[in-house]
Amino acid sequence: MRAAIRTGLLGTTIAFTKDQPHPLPDTAELKPNEILIKVKSAAINPVDYKLPRFIGGKGVGFDVSGVVERVCPTTDFSVGDNVFGRVGISSGSLADYAVVSTDRVAKKPEWLSFDEAAAIGVAYLTGVHAFKLGSVKEGSSVLVIGASGGCGLAGIQLAVAMKANVVGICSGKNFDFVRGESGIDQMENINLELVDYTDDKAMSEFKEKNVGKFDCIYDTATGSGHGENYVSSMAKLLKDVTGEYVQINGGIATLMRYFTGTMKPQQNFFFTSDADNQTDLVEITRLLKSTGVKPHIDLLKPFDAESVAEGFEHLKGRRTKGKIVFNME
Repeated sequence: MRAAIRTGLLGTTIAFTKDQPHPLPDTAELKPNEILIKVKSAAINPVDYKLPRFIGGKGVGFDVSGVVERVCPTTDFSVGDNVFGRVGISSGSLADYAVVSTDRVAKKPEWLSFDEAAAIGVAYLTGVHAFKLGSVKEGSSVLVIGASGGCGLAGIQLAVAMKANVVGICSGKNFDFVRGESGIDQMENINLELVDYTDDKAMSEFKEKNVGKFDCIYDTATGSGHGENYVSSMAKLLKDVTGEYVQINGGIATLMRYFTGTMKPQQNFFFTSDADNQTDLVEITRLLKSTGVKPHIDLLKPFDAESVAEGFEHLKGRRTKGKIVFNME
């Protein structure tokens, strides 16, 4: 079957193949609570090219949507169900077929296309899990750093739908895009403020005026690969004691502090949880429907060798607004 796989000495090179073995040969049995999906669409995230093969396995991609082809006896899913969510590590969603644990997927709502549903996955699950960690609720003050990227825009949409008061940091040239995709027009008495990180004066004034304001700072930019570090300058904007800083990328130093339990008080380094993704996926679609927004697809590509190379090159350029999706048809 067709698939994107990790190759090379370190297993960090992404390649396209037509000869990947089927994940579930006809003679094989599914494990309890597993289903086989014929993949319709798959989306990619920076983690897909950052993970080496010894951690991420040979298969590439987490975000998926498709149609159930085989089921185990203990599942509530049926053959023919349209589903979306994320595959487990090492499985790979960029393939014609994928075996998925049933707690990582949910039934696809009719109002989302397969391409749109595939764009939810990691970005929106990371956002909803981060906001749980930050105890975000109606009326909370939320700062999203990196507001126009895949995870950042998802965070803006979710926070607005949760009726939080939201501030986003991104380039001024992306203000109209973020406002248009936020869902803010459907909400009453909810504000969305945007700050241009390229404007030194605006950033300085923002930081001076907002010390101790935010319940949750959701940082999708720090540690993303080009030397960004907002933690030291933005942590002071948290409410004393109760505020939570949630960072989703980091270098070696951050990873060491995370795994040794030496992160500073109120600062969190966050990996998307595998626990009960199904419930969270249902909640995500409920929130998106409440404001009438959908995941923004920046680039929609067919699934072939040239498109896979172009898609990852675009993603590595770090100017992606929303998500990059491959349509497997």
